[in-house]
Amino acid sequence: MENVSIVNHEDYAGETEKIVNFTCVVKSSKNSCCLNDGNPCCTALSTEFMHELRTTMSSLPAYEKDLILLGKLSSGINMKETTASSKRKRQTQRKHQRTCYCVEGTRICRETFKFLHCISQDKLTALLKHYKEHGLTPRHKKSGGRQKTNARFLTFEDVSRVVTFIVNFSEVHALVLPGRVPGFKRFDIKLLPSMYTKASIWRLYQSAMNAEGYRAVKVHSFRNLWRSLVPYIVMTKPMTDLCWTCQKNNSRIYRSMNIPEAEKSAELLKQQDHLVKVTLERTLYQDMVKKASNTFKDSAIKLGKNAPMSRDIKMHYSFDYAQQVHYPNDPYQPGPMYFLVPRKCGIFGVACEAVPQQVNFVIDEAVLISKGANAVISYLDYFFDHYGFGEKDLELHCDNCSGQNKNNFMLWYLAWRIINGLHRSISLNFLVAGHTKFAPDWCFGLVKQKYRRTMVSSLDNFVDVVNSSTIVGTNIAQKVGTSSGDVIVPYYDWNKFLSLYFRTVPGIKKFQHFRFDAAHPGEVFRKEYADSIEENFQLLRDVNNLPQASKPGTIPPPGLSYERKLYLFDKIREFCSIETRDITCPAPGPAPAIVNDPAVVNDFVARKPAKRPGTQLDQGNLVPKRGRGGRGRGRRGRGGAPT
Repeated sequence: MENVSIVNHEDYAGETEKIVNFTCVVKSSKNSCCLNDGNPCCTALSTEFMHELRTTMSSLPAYEKDLILLGKLSSGINMKETTASSKRKRQTQRKHQRTCYCVEGTRICRETFKFLHCISQDKLTALLKHYKEHGLTPRHKKSGGRQKTNARFLTFEDVSRVVTFIVNFSEVHALVLPGRVPGFKRFDIKLLPSMYTKASIWRLYQSAMNAEGYRAVKVHSFRNLWRSLVPYIVMTKPMTDLCWTCQKNNSRIYRSMNIPEAEKSAELLKQQDHLVKVTLERTLYQDMVKKASNTFKDSAIKLGKNAPMSRDIKMHYSFDYAQQVHYPNDPYQPGPMYFLVPRKCGIFGVACEAVPQQVNFVIDEAVLISKGANAVISYLDYFFDHYGFGEKDLELHCDNCSGQNKNNFMLWYLAWRIINGLHRSISLNFLVAGHTKFAPDWCFGLVKQKYRRTMVSSLDNFVDVVNSSTIVGTNIAQKVGTSSGDVIVPYYDWNKFLSLYFRTVPGIKKFQHFRFDAAHPGEVFRKEYADSIEENFQLLRDVNNLPQASKPGTIPPPGLSYERKLYLFDKIREFCSIETRDITCPAPGPAPAIVNDPAVVNDFVARKPAKRPGTQLDQGNLVPKRGRGGRGRGRRGRGGAPT
């Protein structure tokens, strides 16, 4: 079985830095030793030699390490009964032994000796005491310990075989993703399928060792060695959002074991090409964030209202939707509430990584129109007017959702901003699908952590959760409207307005980068990847007919339906705090006139799907049905409640 290196590049770099920064300071005098012609003794040794010696000593079992150290100490210790000072005529009785420390003929001080051999002062004292009492004999712990003769003692070969098996297993079954995987701090993570556990892999290892005639370690030692020596190999969490392209490519690679080498190489190259492109896009995102961060490196500026084009800077923003939340929310979830659908609240975040801060648009279902292009553009437009830095050059990043971000309306809106002098240049960049974890997800995670531990009974309570999710004010809440349906952030009909002046971009989904600048108003420069050749496209239908600077007409939200109001009042109201019941779940009031028409009511009831909590006719009015509605699927995505 092959041996495998268990020291990665990060460990090597850290060890080298430790050696470079080491100075042999004598603790009694707090000065460096002068054994190297007046200089510290460590300067006489090369970094490579010190690194090799430290690595060797660290990898040895304690039993073998003790024997080596005892041998080195025996060659330099002086235990004669009298002193041997050349400056005295008469020698005195020796009270303590004198030890000279050397390494390959070079005399060194005690501090350097301990550093090179990776031992503490207590360890060195114990070895000297053992040598004076027992001479050059093996040292055994009184408690037994992990001795060479102990049957449970793991040799270097045992450990090496464990590491080799785990690494080889990961080479066959693991999935490697560029960038940081959510839930892990390391960047070199290898993901094993969630169907495996460490215990199941240990059973495979045990069978392999028994077949080869080698000793197999126990499952507890197997786990400990895995955790300490190969921590970058982990199990996939069921909630990890993996790239579908990576999964398909790796599945084809797994099935290509018995096919010709040419076909196997083609599959490997396909996956490699995908990972190279993903890494390129991730590097571009990180570089943009770093350059924007350097703009405000030495200032304490925060997001706020600024006039357009008021600062000659380039700024980067990222935006995305979060999974909607529900309120009232109780950390100790009442049992009956599990099958109900409380009031819904959406979250749209625009993050500025340079500060860092994120504005979270809190969208109550009473003021929700959709999650389409009109809503996204309206939120971004409000952000630029009320929170932007007034930058002249703008860089944006988002995911590949075509219904919200990657569509012609978004391109038209950015071209409209350039034409009307709101920015000098704009770049819109999309992360590769399946590799879209970025700054907004971090801020959403902070909000969700606070939300899960807080009692939320109203929209204002959730706003407080967002604002208090961090101590330094990273998250900022911006209400789109109130619970009663009053609009704060207006929705504009950008789709209808912009379609009069612009035309669609063919093949928009295959491009990842779009650029606009004031030198070419109405044109978009697009390319497939960061290193692809850029091509331009004229968006304007008529270059002489430019869109007006005024914003389009607004779109009023439809508000809550009467059926939904009845549901909240009848089913959800009791779970709210007393002071918020009339805000979150107010009385629905009289039914609309059209609902009181028996013909309309009968037609509505006849078309109503079964097993949904609905309404029934009672003297010409709609009242909620009693009893439990259809069972849903938990707090999210339930279809059992009216919308």
